Amino acid sequence: MDSNAVQPFKPPVPSPLASNKQELLGQKYSSVVVTFDEALVVVNDLVLAKRGRYLSQPEILIMRGAWHNREFVEIAENSDYSVNYLQRGVATRLWDILTKTIGNGKQVSKKNVRNFLEQVAQEHYPQPAPAEEKNSSVKNVIHILGGKPPNISNFYGRTRELSYLKELITKQRCVSLVGVAGIGKTALAAKLIQEISVESKPKFDSIIWKSVAHGPLLQDLVAELLELIPPLEPTLDSPKFTQAMISTLLKQMQLRRCLLVLDESDSLFETKNLEQQLEYKLFFRRLIEEMDETCLLLTNRVFPDDLEDLIIAGRSIQHLKIKGLDTDAAMQLLFDQGLNDPEKCNELIKTYYGNPLELKTVVTRIHHFFGGSTKKFFENKTTLFSSQFQAMLDKAFGYLLNENQRQIMIYIAQELALDSKPVLFTSLLNGLNQKEEISLSTSDLITALEGLEKQSLIETIKDPASEEISFTLQPIVKKYIRKNTPGLVHTSNAAEALAIAS
Repeated sequence: MDSNAVQPFKPPVPSPLASNKQELLGQKYSSVVVTFDEALVVVNDLVLAKRGRYLSQPEILIMRGAWHNREFVEIAENSDYSVNYLQRGVATRLWDILTKTIGNGKQVSKKNVRNFLEQVAQEHYPQPAPAEEKNSSVKNVIHILGGKPPNISNFYGRTRELSYLKELITKQRCVSLVGVAGIGKTALAAKLIQEISVESKPKFDSIIWKSVAHGPLLQDLVAELLELIPPLEPTLDSPKFTQAMISTLLKQMQLRRCLLVLDESDSLFETKNLEQQLEYKLFFRRLIEEMDETCLLLTNRVFPDDLEDLIIAGRSIQHLKIKGLDTDAAMQLLFDQGLNDPEKCNELIKTYYGNPLELKTVVTRIHHFFGGSTKKFFENKTTLFSSQFQAMLDKAFGYLLNENQRQIMIYIAQELALDSKPVLFTSLLNGLNQKEEISLSTSDLITALEGLEKQSLIETIKDPASEEISFTLQPIVKKYIRKNTPGLVHTSNAAEALAIAS
C-alpha cells in the first residue's frame, strides 16, 4: 500500500499520570492518553465509510487546531487558507459530517470536538484478538507486488464506477480503463486495489502493479513479472527465449488468482517497432486466452485496436470509458482546494468537464495569479490547460490524427465559435464538402468520427426525440485549436473565425 496513506491505528501507551475518570465512570476501556493523530486515523475511516472519501487537508487542519484550542485566526496563520474560507466554508461542512459520524445524536462543534474525538478513539480501541483470529485476518490482507500505486488519500466520487469495476474484474479476463489525460484512470485503478486488497473474502491471491509508461521490451517485462510470481515448486533452469518465458509465466499464474495492473499501457501498443508490436499482441492474446482466474487491468488513453480485434473474436474483454467527476464530487474537490463560490465553481466544472487534473491546474493558477479569488479570475476569464493535456493534444495533432480528422476538428471549432450549438452530422458532412480543399464521402466521415470518438477528442450528443447525433468540443480543446500550435493544427484560413473561440 502507499506509504503516504493513513497508517493503521497503533495502541497508545498508557500514561501513569492519566486520570482515573474512565474507571470512576465505570467504562470498560483502559485509561489511556489518546493523541490527535491516533484519533484522526479512527475518525478518518468512519468519515470514509459515511461519505466515500477521507477528510480533506483543510478539515484536518481545523480539527487539529480545535484539538489544541486554537482560534481560527491562529489556524489560518500558518496555512495556505484564509480565515473566512476555513471558518465559514470548511468548518460548517466539517461539523455537519462529524455530527452525523461520531456525534451520537449530539451536535459536534469546535468547542466539543476534542471530547468526541477522544471518545470515538477509545471506543474503537483495538482489543487483543485470539491468535487464530489474528492469523486469519493477516491471511486476508493481499500485499501489492511490483510498483507502488499513487497516493489516493484525496479521492473523490466514482462510487458507481468502482462498484461496476469490482464486478467486471471477476467476470472478464481483461478490463481497460480508457479516458483523456488527467481524468483519473490511474487513481481509479489504485482505489480499486486499495479496496479489494483488504476484503474479508479476497477475490485474488496476488495483485501486481506495474507502470509501463516507459514502454519496456516484452522480454524485460516478462522477466520482471517472473521475479514477482515465483514458482510454487523450485525449477532448475530458467527459460531464455521470450515465448518460453511467457509459457513459464502463464503456468505460474494459472496456479493463482491474480490481478495484473499495467498502468499507462498505451506505449506497449503504440511502439513503431513492428517486431515488438507483434510480440506484445501475441503476449496479450495468450494472457487473455489462457488465464482462467487472472484478470488483466489496463489504463489507456485510447482502447487498443489489438484488443478490439480480440473482442470481435469473442474474447473476454471489456473497456470502461472514464468521464469527468460528477458535480458533487467535483464541487467538493474545488472546495477542498480553497474555492468557496458555488456558482463560479459550477462554471469551472462545466468548462473542464469535471476533469480532476484540469480543475486542480486552474485552481493552482487562480491562487497564484488572482489571490484565490474566482471573481477576479472570471473578470479576466480564460481557458487554461495542464501540460499533460497539452502533451496529449500535441501528440494527437502531431501524428495520430489523419488530415480528415484534423479538418473535422477545425470545422467543428469554427462552427462553435460562431454558434455554440453542437454540429449535426448532416451539417458537418455538407459543410466540409463545401470547402474546396475537402471532399468527404459519408463512409469517410463516419470512419474519421469514430476515430475521434475513440480518442475522446470530440463529444457526441444524441437528440432524445429524433435520436439524431451531433458533435461538440470541450472548451479546452477549442482553446487548443484556437492557439494554432505551429506545425500541428494547420488552421491557416481559420484564424479569424476561431479568434473568439474559448
